[in-house]
Amino acid sequence: MIKKNYMKNIKFLLTVCTAIIISCQSFCQTNLEKGFDPNEYYNLILISAKQYDSVYWKNSKLPMPDGYKMTYRSQVVGLENRWDMWTRDKHPAVISIRGTTASSLSWLENFYAAMVPAEGKIKIDSLGYKNYKLADVTNSAVHVGWLIGLLSIAPTVVEQIKLCYSKGIKEFLIIGHSQGGALAYLLYSYLYYENGLNLPKDIKYKIYCSAAPKPGNQYYAFDFDFITKQEWAFRVVNTEDWVPQTPFTIQRVSDYPPVNPFAKEELSKSLTQLKPLMRMAIKYMYNKIAIPPNKAQKRFQKILGNKVSKYVKKHLKYFEAPEYVKCNQYVTCGNQIVLKATPEYFEQYIKNAKKSIFINHMIEPYLFLLKQHYGVGIK
Repeated sequence: MIKKNYMKNIKFLLTVCTAIIISCQSFCQTNLEKGFDPNEYYNLILISAKQYDSVYWKNSKLPMPDGYKMTYRSQVVGLENRWDMWTRDKHPAVISIRGTTASSLSWLENFYAAMVPAEGKIKIDSLGYKNYKLADVTNSAVHVGWLIGLLSIAPTVVEQIKLCYSKGIKEFLIIGHSQGGALAYLLYSYLYYENGLNLPKDIKYKIYCSAAPKPGNQYYAFDFDFITKQEWAFRVVNTEDWVPQTPFTIQRVSDYPPVNPFAKEELSKSLTQLKPLMRMAIKYMYNKIAIPPNKAQKRFQKILGNKVSKYVKKHLKYFEAPEYVKCNQYVTCGNQIVLKATPEYFEQYIKNAKKSIFINHMIEPYLFLLKQHYGVGIK
């Protein structure tokens, strides 16, 4: 009899514990919704602003993000990369990636603009080669400097996501402004392909790339827009900001799919039916158009790849320059949210544009246009 009562008590306690765990998990679970939400972006950009140094915030009039608190800040790694985790009850956790700092190393990451395959391995530290997968479309390529930044922060990001998951948080917002936006693209791709491998399958992500440069080539963009379905990823752009138009892009005949009318083989077939003089004239014009982009791409790769990699090596002593992809066709990706400059914006900012080349790139101008177009922002 005593044994039966004992077993009943054990079962009762297990039932209670299970109910408590489920209740806690339900309390932590969130409801991430697809689509651009200006209020969501507003809070995220305020979180992103907290990546700046304390002097900036001492003089800043920007408010604190509503209800969120920072629960983790990473060490500075890679080429001056850092990220934060912010949490709020019954809301998705926020991964905030720092943008370019005043450090020359941070700028070095931007200028290291050769392309590498979106899937492969690279050695950046004493731990050896790191495998990565950022796309599943053939010929996908990404910016090598930002790949270094991504792989420098990725281990702690995965670690903290697992910690959040153990507390019942399964949904995450990713925010980055400027360079942080470029890394946010790559992080989303990285986490997408980690789900089911080193991360649980049921985790959901939503991303806002604010003032973000172009992260990779057309094939990477195809993959990114496919996996996000253009419902979970947003690129917010001020029309007067020059940074989202970087890096320099060069499109060559070889950047098209193999089957295309501009390929030499196809062109040769088409020319066989023409008279010799006409054939020579068309070949001459073709070479005039096709050869200069090829030379420009080689020049860019030599300067922004081979030469810059030597400076990267001076800081990351275990770094080994990877083999680059012969491509500089940088394109945008993600569902683009355009903050069009208004007459009021020109009055407020453009008249003072000569004071700083970053006048249209800072967070305040983005918040100004968000308020103008969506009625959301600082009162």
